[in-house]
Formats: sequence, C-alpha cells, structure tokens
Amino acid sequence: MNFSKEVAKLRNNQISSVYLVLGTESYLNRTLRETFIYSILKEDEIDLNLGIYDMSEVPLGTALEDAESIPFFGDRRLVIIDHPLFLTGDKNKAKLEHDMKWFENYVLKPSETTTLVIFAPYEKLDERKKISKLLKKNALIIETTTLSEKEMRSYLKTTIENEGFTVSSEAFELFVQLTDANLSVAMSELPKLLLFGQDKKRITKEAVSQLITRSLEQNIFSLNDYVLKKKVGPALELYHDLLLQKEDPIKINAIMTSQFRLLLQVKILEKKGYQQGDIAKMLKVHPYRIKLSIQHMRPFSKKVLSDAYSGLIETEYRLKTGQGKREMQFELFVLQFASNHSMV
Repeated sequence: MNFSKEVAKLRNNQISSVYLVLGTESYLNRTLRETFIYSILKEDEIDLNLGIYDMSEVPLGTALEDAESIPFFGDRRLVIIDHPLFLTGDKNKAKLEHDMKWFENYVLKPSETTTLVIFAPYEKLDERKKISKLLKKNALIIETTTLSEKEMRSYLKTTIENEGFTVSSEAFELFVQLTDANLSVAMSELPKLLLFGQDKKRITKEAVSQLITRSLEQNIFSLNDYVLKKKVGPALELYHDLLLQKEDPIKINAIMTSQFRLLLQVKILEKKGYQQGDIAKMLKVHPYRIKLSIQHMRPFSKKVLSDAYSGLIETEYRLKTGQGKREMQFELFVLQFASNHSMV
C-alpha cells in the first residue's frame, strides 16, 4: 500500500495532474480527500477553485469542463470525481450520458493547472474498459483498500503514539476487539479515549471498556459465549439488558443463530485442514471475525455447537408462531442447553 507515501508527497507539495483513488476503506478515503483539498488549495481559494462532482447525479462532461478551466485567483484548480460507476462492470442506474472519449483524451493530456482526482470506492475496476487501462497507465494510483488486521494495528498504534499517548496491551487488544479491527470505526472512537486520558496521556483498559460503544452483534457474541460456557446467570442478565434497550427477541435470536452458524462452519472447515485466511475467503467474512470464531469455538465439540444452533432454530420457530411468552423462549433455551451439555 502506497497511501502514507503519497499523503506525505501531497503535504510536501509534490502534486500530480491525475489521481485514481481505488479502494473501500472509508477512513483512508476521507483522510485523503481532506489532504488533497488543504494541500493543493489555500483556505480562501476553496470556494473558487474546488469542484466536486457526483457521477450518479451529473454527467462527466460537467467535471471535465471545470477541469479544463483556468484557476480563479490561485495557482491550481482541484476537481474531484465521485462514484465513477462507469469504471466498473456495474450498470449506471441514473442513465446519464458520460462522454468517455473526452475523458480518455483528458487523461492522456490533462490540464497543467488542474489536479483531477477520481475517487473509486471499489475493490477493482473493469480491466476490459479502455478508460480503466488508460488510468492505470497514466494516473497516479493511490490504494485505499481495507487494511489487514496487522496493518490496522500498526496504523492505530502509530496514530496513538503520534498523539503522545501510551496504551497498555490489554487496552489495545480490547479496543481492537470492540471495533472489530475496523480502522474507520477505531478512528471514529479514538477521540473519546484521547480526551478522557488527556491528563496522563495514557489509554487504559478501564477507559476502553467504559467509553467504546459495544454493537448489538458484540453483545450477542458475549451472550453466545455465556451460553456455551453454561453461565446461565450472566447470560440471562445480558439478555434482559438487551430487552431493556428495546431490542426485539426475534432479532436477538436471529443474530445468535447467525453467529452459531459461523462457528459451526469454521469448526468444520478447520477440521478439514483449512487455514484462517482460506476460511475467510470461502465464507466471505472479514479475517478478524474468523480469527475470533476460531478462538471461540475450539474448546467445544461440533455436537455442542450443532445442538446450540438447532436449539436456536427451534426457539425461532416458537417465537414466530407465538408459542408462549416471547421473552421466556430464550430463557427456556438457555436452561435446557445448560442442563444437557458440557464444554466438550
């Protein structure tokens, strides 16, 4: 990934004429957009020399016309193109006419006083298209692909250190877990920790536990863990907390079922010899979720996981057919499972 290197170049005023930003990591895309704007334009030039065009709303020619215009009271224009669906194999639902010949000619001979940036939030382009080939050959490509867990950890640690903070290993691990090793989520939550720890310049596990919002899926992951370990009291307490938060019993049961299905799939595939990366690709699930699933399911037999999954399917049937009080169905499942299974 060339992201950090190209950001440094932009900040040092090393600017190219045409950029293609390719990738789906939203935090990196936002950071890069701000870097383009504030590195290329002075604050009082932004209104006059910045044009942002959404290709799902306006034709490409509108952006190209702006790109070929001379700057107003400044040295350079910045033109940003968003949602260039015509670079992919997907169809344009807006049915706008995009002048690709004009675009091809511009890429070959761009304006000397304009920086054109195409933000393509896609995993890949349609390599069969002429414009895709021209961009890959003539534009400076910056990748904003989703970071691996290792890359995400490195980026996050560096960011924390650059802020002058220290973080304990336990706090860091919990932070990664609660943000699902997702850089965009982590960077949106980090300011709370930095503000809270401002006096001592330190991020603690207690602060992470108190301040970082747990998603419903993460709470249900903990709920499943209590169920498997036959911790009836904590399981019922967490379940009732979710009900107090107005979560629907059917929705809770559905997410639990989905998570147990994943645990079963991972159990079966690992037993067949597949590695973590292979399992993630086969199931089309983020590698970090697979890593957590492997850690979660290993103490338990396939039968235990299968019986829990079957029990949740039966609970869903009772919920949807109105058999008994809805809130009681989960409690019944937990008590039956705990009385019938051990951890092996």
